[in-house]
Amino acid sequence: MADHDSTTATDLVSYVNAILKETSTDATSLSVKDAAALVVSKAATVLAVEGHNTDVEGLFKLLVKATGTTHADALVKVVTANHTNAILKLRILADLFNATPAANAALRFQVLLATIQYAGATQNLSLCSYVDNIDALVVGVSADNLKTLYLTIADLLEKNEKDVHAALRFLEKYLTLVEAADAAKAKAVAVRAAVLVVKSPIDSFVAHVDLIHLPAVQALKGVDKVFDLLDIFSSKTLTEYLAFEKSSTSVLKEHGIDAAAAAANMRLLTLCAYPTGHDDISFDDIIAKLQVEETDVETWVVRAITANLIQAKINQLGRSVVISRSLQRGFALSDWTHLHATLLRYKTNVGTLLDTIRQAQTATHKK
Repeated sequence: MADHDSTTATDLVSYVNAILKETSTDATSLSVKDAAALVVSKAATVLAVEGHNTDVEGLFKLLVKATGTTHADALVKVVTANHTNAILKLRILADLFNATPAANAALRFQVLLATIQYAGATQNLSLCSYVDNIDALVVGVSADNLKTLYLTIADLLEKNEKDVHAALRFLEKYLTLVEAADAAKAKAVAVRAAVLVVKSPIDSFVAHVDLIHLPAVQALKGVDKVFDLLDIFSSKTLTEYLAFEKSSTSVLKEHGIDAAAAAANMRLLTLCAYPTGHDDISFDDIIAKLQVEETDVETWVVRAITANLIQAKINQLGRSVVISRSLQRGFALSDWTHLHATLLRYKTNVGTLLDTIRQAQTATHKK
């Protein structure tokens, strides 16, 4: 064991001497603890050296292997001090995180948070695989720390337009952890998430983002009109949206919501409000509910199909549409009524079938 420790101490010092081109440090009398302290004291200088990435990474791998998380706080501080050679530093942080035992949830959280923040600050968030597997990495982390982590990730993702929907998923994770008693503190986040849903309702709907029932979002009811708008996109139709647009144009402008785009999205979502099955839906009914010209009916139905909102067939000669499947935003009274009618129809059909079978059996016995 002593020989192994001596070898490790020697290797640590040799790495430092080679990278810094020094020969002044003699490792023969140093313990692993002393050698590790030497590495930490010179870490900033080592990280600033160019052209030795392999050796620098090897040095910190050996340090973490030899000392575990003993110097975790100091390493995180020095590694994230500036943005030079960011990819190398992210690899060092990853090694440190992987070496942190799951039992030490608090330290794992600190290292993970620092890694993600550094990846975002250096425009390397796309290289940080932790974001995609975050839930598997945060077992045992407190709810408060989780909220901090989720909000940090959402903030970083939202800076890139193509990652806005991913940001919304983390805002949803954050809001799910907010209890009713703390809802007021989360108002800004709730409004922010609601606005993102309204701006991109189709993607949110298809991805099953459901904010409306969360306590933090419910707390907006009667307090902020963004709740009313979210409610419309969650369960209402174009008629309700246009009424809101007419009475609350300022709300749309305040949050940068494009009224025309919102109306277009509501037309698609309104098609999802139709009952599914084998009933023909007339073009005239669709014209009335979507408030479009007859020549545009097929276009809107095809758009809804393309967006994976519905499965439908268009009967051009019969001027009708049959929607066989649609994504349901909620289950309203009208849906229960339709389900009840469908079940009654099934019951009647089954009853008729049983009567036919009984009659056939009776006729067979008489023969």
